[in-house]
Amino acid sequence: MITTEAERFQMHESLIHTHGKEVANIIMEHLPPTGWGDVARRSDVAGLQVLTKKDIDMLRISISGDMEALRMEMQALRLEMRSEMHMLFNQQLKWLVGLVITAQALGTGALLAGMKLL
Repeated sequence: MITTEAERFQMHESLIHTHGKEVANIIMEHLPPTGWGDVARRSDVAGLQVLTKKDIDMLRISISGDMEALRMEMQALRLEMRSEMHMLFNQQLKWLVGLVITAQALGTGALLAGMKLL
């Protein structure tokens, strides 16, 4: 049963008249604001504790699976990146060797041409 504010006020006034203001205030402070139907019992809290623990355990299992999938995906990406870096390094090395050989040939050609002019 839900108690309205008007009913609570009337009860407080009755308690003041019967027991005095101080006792009436103490009694009113110990009553729930909307009624006893909204007060949780220990068994209610215990039941929620069990359900909450189950939810947390299920979440832990789900997160563990997600973390393992993430680790595997990161490992695959790491291997892919290493492979791509190796390929790019080889391309760069081939280009650099070709450039050095070309520069050496041009330098040698220029040297020989200069010697012919002298």
